[in-house]
Amino acid sequence: MFNGFWQRIVSSFLLGLALVGLPTLSLAEERHLDGVAVIVNDDVVTLSEIENRYQAFLQQATDAGVTQLPAKDLIMDQIVERLILESIQIQEATLRGIVVDDEEITDAVRGFAEQNNLQLDEFREKLEEQGIAYRSFRDDVHRQLVLQEIQFGIVSQRVYINQQDIEDFRNSPFFELMASDQYRVGHILITVEGSSGSETASEAEKKALQIVEQLREGADFATMAINNSSASTALEGGDLGWRYVEEIPSLFTEVVVGMKAGETADPIRNALGFHVIQLLEKRGASNTEAEQSFVRHILIRPTTIKTNQEARDEIDQLRKDILGGADFAELAKEYSEDPVSALAGGELGWTDGRLSDGRPLDPAFVEAMEATDTGKLSEVFESAAGWHVLEIVDRRIEDLSDEAMDQMAYRALHQRHAEEVWQDWLKEIRDEAFVKVIHEPK
Repeated sequence: MFNGFWQRIVSSFLLGLALVGLPTLSLAEERHLDGVAVIVNDDVVTLSEIENRYQAFLQQATDAGVTQLPAKDLIMDQIVERLILESIQIQEATLRGIVVDDEEITDAVRGFAEQNNLQLDEFREKLEEQGIAYRSFRDDVHRQLVLQEIQFGIVSQRVYINQQDIEDFRNSPFFELMASDQYRVGHILITVEGSSGSETASEAEKKALQIVEQLREGADFATMAINNSSASTALEGGDLGWRYVEEIPSLFTEVVVGMKAGETADPIRNALGFHVIQLLEKRGASNTEAEQSFVRHILIRPTTIKTNQEARDEIDQLRKDILGGADFAELAKEYSEDPVSALAGGELGWTDGRLSDGRPLDPAFVEAMEATDTGKLSEVFESAAGWHVLEIVDRRIEDLSDEAMDQMAYRALHQRHAEEVWQDWLKEIRDEAFVKVIHEPK
């Protein structure tokens, strides 16, 4: 269950996961089979890792309909840099004692299965049909979860929002917009001298202006980004995804808000270089009222000693007991494996699809909630956490109160600063790392 900044982190690393339909090797298998490409502090990047990422990128480009690609060595340079950064982060995670256990990995894999409309066992079979070992897939998922944890930890330590920050932001001209409009932004970065793969300032500016001209004449943004951008999103076609105003990097915020869909802004200069921004799409606007549901639920999780089917059978029986007259709250206190809500008889309180701290509920949970009538039990359903049954106790249309507005402003500020802090930290660890290229990928 991710949103905003964290959802983009997950998306940015999907290229590193074993994609269904694309053969892959686990990290341990790769390092056994081939040589070292790059030494990174106490770790290495192997030739197989680089080649796997390259093949994944080609598949992604094909799926996106991108046919004009830059030379392979340019793509490889970006892939190698991404793998170097991942290696440094994983080493940092080890030093900080970050551990991802098997249950977290299983939950994440189950989420992938649900995205493909499959049960976990069916998803495992599908992987094996495609020649992807389930163990290898879990290894890759584990790697991505470690990366998420270290990034979350760094941002949490470095971002602090106080009440005055919230009040100032609420009085800013952007606050009203943030609740209503979303923007899908395309980004191309042309670096200047001093950055990896950079050009002189005059050359970079000239190149950025040429790109703007071509985009305004109808050039495909994804193709232009893949061929020219030095940003971390280049291999995704420069697409920053759907963002509220507060989630857009502050360098671009005022420009993006004043643009119409399809427009390309003049190049924007900062210390990294020249940024070319196109507003790919815009959508909105929401009302200041939201429908909320008062929900309670019971969760049963599969474990190493309780199979997925046994968990399903248990929740089925609990639902039958409730329909037969058993007290929902008492059963939730006794059987629910959600430790927070179980003590409250399964109550999650009023929600519009998010928890009280702003995190989104699992999509499967939201879907079941929306499909269930007031005063009724849902059908049994599965989320990334396990098997559920929920009850809609009541529904209401709620105005956004001052407290809710403060929470919204806090999330917005945290989101904006998180993006900037994360990028600064990546630059710090990259600058401090020992990196030696042993073999250039071909």
